Amino acid sequence: MDYNNNSNPYVQQNHDHSGQAGQFIRNPGQTMATVSMVLGVLSIFSMLTVYIPFFFGSLAILFAILSTGYGKKMLATAKIGIGTGIGGMAVVIAVMGTLVMTILSSSGDSLTSFGRQMDQQFENQTGQSFEDIFGQSYEDIMKEYAEMMGK
Repeated sequence: MDYNNNSNPYVQQNHDHSGQAGQFIRNPGQTMATVSMVLGVLSIFSMLTVYIPFFFGSLAILFAILSTGYGKKMLATAKIGIGTGIGGMAVVIAVMGTLVMTILSSSGDSLTSFGRQMDQQFENQTGQSFEDIFGQSYEDIMKEYAEMMGK
């Protein structure tokens, strides 16, 4: 087997002037592709924070595109970075869209009931009422919202 044959397109051999094979050099785009993959995975793991997946996902897409260089094929890690970056952002958009549609389609009574539950949960967790801290109960806020929406 000829070990001097550069059969792997992602690894180049560095030859010195004597013709001896030296140190292996990675593909210049490999580092950016790996960063893209890591940022894409972080966008999925941070999807409960709402904003951070858009930051990580967009950077993952950017680094994946930059890793290709001029006229080169996209590496597998860059493709994973693009996929996970888009996936993380898409999941956040879907969850937020579902939440907004649920709130918009709820009746006034269910919104008021939800506000009452939130007041109780807040008081159980903090030991203080929502109204004492913010000047208005969450139930009253939801009643005002229901009236404003004509529900």
